[in-house]
Amino acid sequence: MPCFFVPHLKKDSHTITIIGAEHHHIVHVFRRQEGDEILLTSGDGFLAKAKIIEIGKKSLVSEILEISNPEKSIPEISVAIPLLKNKHDNLIVEKLTELGVKKFYPITTERTVRKGSSNIPDKFQKIAIAAIKQCDNAYLPEISECISLEELLEELPENVVPVAALEVGKHKLIDQVVTSEQSVCIIIGPEGGFSPKEIEMMKQKEVKTISLGNHILRAETAAITAVSQLLSVYLKADPDYY
Repeated sequence: MPCFFVPHLKKDSHTITIIGAEHHHIVHVFRRQEGDEILLTSGDGFLAKAKIIEIGKKSLVSEILEISNPEKSIPEISVAIPLLKNKHDNLIVEKLTELGVKKFYPITTERTVRKGSSNIPDKFQKIAIAAIKQCDNAYLPEISECISLEELLEELPENVVPVAALEVGKHKLIDQVVTSEQSVCIIIGPEGGFSPKEIEMMKQKEVKTISLGNHILRAETAAITAVSQLLSVYLKADPDYY
């Protein structure tokens, strides 16, 4: 059943009016009619099954049949992703949202090709909205402003463990450097990897480093692999991790 993004969905909603792009998708793309059932996500914790009871030219009204509020699991996964050429970072946001990442930090590094801009969070959010609809996720991840690697390490909350995926040198696996009780921010390098200066800076700031295997991975592959491995750590401890 297709899922649609309705941020004004609340725990006590009985009927809800849908307008704009989601109205267009429901009526003109998925061609749903009165009496059809749809799924709704608020992005802030609520999922609902609803029945369309009235369709207008610019809006529709749906009746809430049942609503759930899946608990956001702790610890949380956040990811710092470099801005990539050809906008391959869009793929990272899409796939990691599907995996349950709760926060993204777009970062620039010495070898980042693309420059940061003020509209990056909005663009990434649109991708994340499409992703939570795809996988019936109740939580829309938070997306920060674009910052430098050094700023990231200064701004991370104290309870979040920074972990960098490195290709150079010998490093432990992720389940050897973090526990299932720790919130983690995975830091992914750009095309060409981190510079020696950045690696030294992370070492001085006691950033944990991990290996993702014996092959050279593209940034988007590294991001998906690292989050999948960390998610496995959490799921082993809590099979209901969300």
